[in-house]
Amino acid sequence: MRTVIVKDKSELLRYKKEILDLFRESYGKDLPSDLWDWAYINNPFGNPYAALAFDDGLVAHYAVIPYPLMNKSGAKQKSFLSMTTMVAKTHRKYGLFTKLATLTYDELKKDGADFVMGFPNQMSAPGFKKRLDWEVLQPDIVVSVNREELEEISNLHSLNEIEKSSKLVVNLSHTEIREWRLAKPGVTYSWLDSLAYKSYNEEIDVMYYESAADLRRLPAASSYNLLLPANIISDIGTVSFEYMFGGLGLNKEFDPNSVLRQMCLSDVF
Repeated sequence: MRTVIVKDKSELLRYKKEILDLFRESYGKDLPSDLWDWAYINNPFGNPYAALAFDDGLVAHYAVIPYPLMNKSGAKQKSFLSMTTMVAKTHRKYGLFTKLATLTYDELKKDGADFVMGFPNQMSAPGFKKRLDWEVLQPDIVVSVNREELEEISNLHSLNEIEKSSKLVVNLSHTEIREWRLAKPGVTYSWLDSLAYKSYNEEIDVMYYESAADLRRLPAASSYNLLLPANIISDIGTVSFEYMFGGLGLNKEFDPNSVLRQMCLSDVF
């Protein structure tokens, strides 16, 4: 078995077919080609980092993409988003996830990356914490609310305090970040000066807002879906599902609580 570290877009393109084939084998569905291109190749913030394992073909894959967060002064962080982990069914007892992720992080650290972050699911979170030293927060929630409940959320003091205390954000008011993020294939987004959302089936997914007051400017819909910390609401709306967020400091200390989590960060793949 051999491993390869790829950190050049043109080189990664040579492995695209094998990566998409491994995704199909791992998850039982296709990863759209244009979605892969958008995340890995058309990403304007730099090269992805991918660790690949081969044993008569590609048998495991771990990758991160550059996704810059900004601090309060507007300085971009050299931050990377952890993407899909894939291991062929025949090779799932060899510790390849840990090996490939560690190789990726070593290369990132050598090249000056600040931190890596991501949204592990319930199955992968223990591995990220135990084997890769990630700090993973208690789950945030995606809550579905009606218009009256949306207005109630927009007035929550606790939500405003979280926005004020967050030190790192995805700043969609920054043109380059917004134009790439809202160009995700297969999705149509709307942008209303500091507010981004997508509409479907009379529902709205709230992707980004700079202040809770922005929520009041959303158009009418049957329901609104927001990613929120679980501890700021009690009986408002219906919880649709949970998101866990975490990460690992590389050349900087990383506190996941310092990041303002919204759907524009979580809903990449």
